[in-house]
Parts: sequence; structure tokens; C-alpha cells
Amino acid sequence: MIQNNKVFVTAFRDSLIDLKYLESVRLLELECVLSEIKIEKPGRNIILEIGAGSGWQSQKLSENGHSVEAIDIDNSSYSKVRIWPVTNYDGKHIPFPDDHFDIVFTSNVLEHVPHVIAFQHEIKRVLKSDGISLNIMPSGSWRFWTNVAHYAFIIKTIKNIIIKQLAPSTSENSCNEAENVVKTNQLSKTQHLRRLAHLFRGMALAHRHGEIGTVLTELYYFSRYRWVNMFTITDWKIEKRFTNRLFYTGYGIFGSALSLKLRRHLSYILGSSCHIFVLRKGVMNTV
Repeated sequence: MIQNNKVFVTAFRDSLIDLKYLESVRLLELECVLSEIKIEKPGRNIILEIGAGSGWQSQKLSENGHSVEAIDIDNSSYSKVRIWPVTNYDGKHIPFPDDHFDIVFTSNVLEHVPHVIAFQHEIKRVLKSDGISLNIMPSGSWRFWTNVAHYAFIIKTIKNIIIKQLAPSTSENSCNEAENVVKTNQLSKTQHLRRLAHLFRGMALAHRHGEIGTVLTELYYFSRYRWVNMFTITDWKIEKRFTNRLFYTGYGIFGSALSLKLRRHLSYILGSSCHIFVLRKGVMNTV
């Protein structure tokens, strides 16, 4: 019996995502930020990546000649696939001194911070007076198409559950393998259907991605207007705002089957999946 459908569905969804595909998306998004770094802060910079996950982007930033520190919470979904030294922290207090970094970078992180407004002050604390904050955040378009993709995810999930439950175990221990096969075969069709029905109830409606609202109100919470408002009330100067010019959904249903080149073209029709903001300390906003 599944005790917490939301947690289970999230974990199962993450297990279906093609990490190589996700890495290629994140590195392509980083290219937009790298160009901004060259313009705003040419030369070698001291960079902090918050919510570094696997460390793909931190590693790339380092390869581009920057000094990089990476932090994330200890229960990050990507803690077991880290390729770069990532320091665990409590999610609230950045473990570095004041005025330490030239650049603070976040990628698809701020929507997961429940205290996101107060957290902006913590980012400012560790950022130098002439530093910049670079932020990539999901868009309302991403939320809309992720809602649509949710139902393709249900079909894919049920298919995988059926295969997993009916396929013989591949255990090296032949006795355990035989025991598992017997247990599986003893399950009646009714029991299988009940398990799938229980799973389906937990997935019938998509779950919110961020920390506030619902799958519907996130259409606003991930919109340009909401992000601009949040950065304005936290006294950031918004120097630039643009999109990642890339289309993808939260479930990675087609994954690498759709090339990044095609995803760029689709973004002109279906919308870009992320906003990118270049921020400085200040109160004058023109965006």
C-alpha cells in the first residue's frame, strides 16, 4: 500500500527521466548564462551555484575558467549522481561570508524555496557590491505543457509498473528468484488491478512543482509578471530578462527523441520553458 502518493509519484517520475537528456538541456541553458557572464563580468569570477544538483553546470563553469562553489540540500534528488563537489547546507543560510562572490547562479531552484523572498536577502549578503545574480526559472508555458504531459506520464508509468510486476526477478540468488516469481504469480488479476487503481488515484491530477499554489495557479506563479514582481519587491535591479528559447516539459516524456534543435524551433510555437534574469543590487527596474 502506498502511504504517500505524491512522494511516490515524484520519485517514480524522476526515475523515468533520462539523465543524459536532462544534462544536455541544463548545459544548453547554461550557454545563455555563460554569454551573459562574459559581457557583465569578463575574466575569472568567483561563482556560487545554489541548488547545484548533480553539479553538471558547476563543472562546466569551472571548465570555463571560473572558481566555483556549489551548494545544495542534503536530500536533493540528484545527490547520488553528483559529478562535482557539492556542499550540503540547510537551505536557508548560505555557508559563506559577506561580499564573497562575483556571481550567484541558480537554475530551476527558486521555485522550490518556500522562503524565497527572505532568501533574496541571503543571496545579496554573499554577493559583492558589483556582483550579479543569474537566475533560470520555469515559465508559465512550462507549467501548461507539463500539465498536458502528465497524462502521457500516467500511461508510461502504468506500463512500467505492469512490466515490473509481471517480469521474473533477475536476482543472482536462484532461490530468491524462484520465491519472487511464485509471489508474483500468486497475485490475482484483481490484486494487480487494485494496485494500479491505487496508484492511478494518486496520479489522476498533476501535483504542483513549486512550494506554493496549485498546478493551475502556477501558471501565474511561474509567469514573467510574478518573477518581475518578486525581484522588484526584494530591491533587485533587473538588468536583463529573456528566455532560454527551448521547449520541454517536466516529465521528459520524449526525452532525447526530440533533438535540442527541434526543441528550439518548438519554443517559437509552444513557448519557452524558462525565464532568465540578470540582477544587480539596486532598486531601479526598467523591465
